[in-house]
Amino acid sequence: MIDVDGVEAVAICDRNGLIIATESKEESENDSLIGVISAIIDSSLDRIKKEFGTESNFLNITSTGDKKFAVASQGPHSILTTVADPSTTDMQLRVYSEHIARKVESVISGTENVAIEIPEIIRLRSKFKDGILPSGVFNQKLILVGDYQVGKTSLIRRFVQNSFKENYISTIGVEISKKNIDLSSETQIQFIIWDIGGQKQEMQPFRKRFFSGANAAFIVVDRTRPSTLENFKFWNKSIKEVVNVNIPTVIIGNKSDLIDDIVVSKFNIKKIADEYGYRYLLTSAKTGENVDDAFMYIAYKFLESV
Repeated sequence: MIDVDGVEAVAICDRNGLIIATESKEESENDSLIGVISAIIDSSLDRIKKEFGTESNFLNITSTGDKKFAVASQGPHSILTTVADPSTTDMQLRVYSEHIARKVESVISGTENVAIEIPEIIRLRSKFKDGILPSGVFNQKLILVGDYQVGKTSLIRRFVQNSFKENYISTIGVEISKKNIDLSSETQIQFIIWDIGGQKQEMQPFRKRFFSGANAAFIVVDRTRPSTLENFKFWNKSIKEVVNVNIPTVIIGNKSDLIDDIVVSKFNIKKIADEYGYRYLLTSAKTGENVDDAFMYIAYKFLESV
């Protein structure tokens, strides 16, 4: 509500419609807004179950007179309902609802140390072309680079399969994954994700072939190992030597769940991001913290050039 002027109230309920928490900007209107939200949930629940079945992730935005309503879920335990005035764009409601719904799901699932700060990337996404997306199916080659054991494979597995494995197996060479994302009924991004091994010397002869044709890049840093941030310049230079155009690049500060072991601060990462004109995001492949947001941001940035 603080970040989006037009949002008037929010509520969280479980999959049976039981309200868990509510908040409104005007305390005097809280009771009436809760009544409105309860009515929305009651009328929407059967339709949601019919349309989305057992799907964990969904978003529906409707308008009725002087109000807009967004109903979103990003997991099996909760539904986030947002009440806003008509000036709030569908893109704002989509981006913020999906982001907050993921956070809510993490909290309800018992995840510890869930960051409640809304990243700058979310604010930027919410302003994308006033919500107007180009129509079509778009292929995007995204490369993930960085030292060995920074979590590149785990980030991809979390995004593509929504899973995490504790055991570490180093990627030798490259692994390619695919995932299709529907940004709207008429816009689809087909991600082709290249997970490039972090062996700097051994992979040097193959790097040109791996990087060629990339539309976007993640440079991944392990927040528990300062050397991985120090090697940022190496990986950035390697990309620039092959990809001659400026492609959307995000510095990913991974393993943010390891609170007691973090030595690479947000300030450290932001300083380099600002120096190079890149965006950054702090993630955890283990908990899923901000992982989807990183990939979705890069999808929208790619569409800006279409």
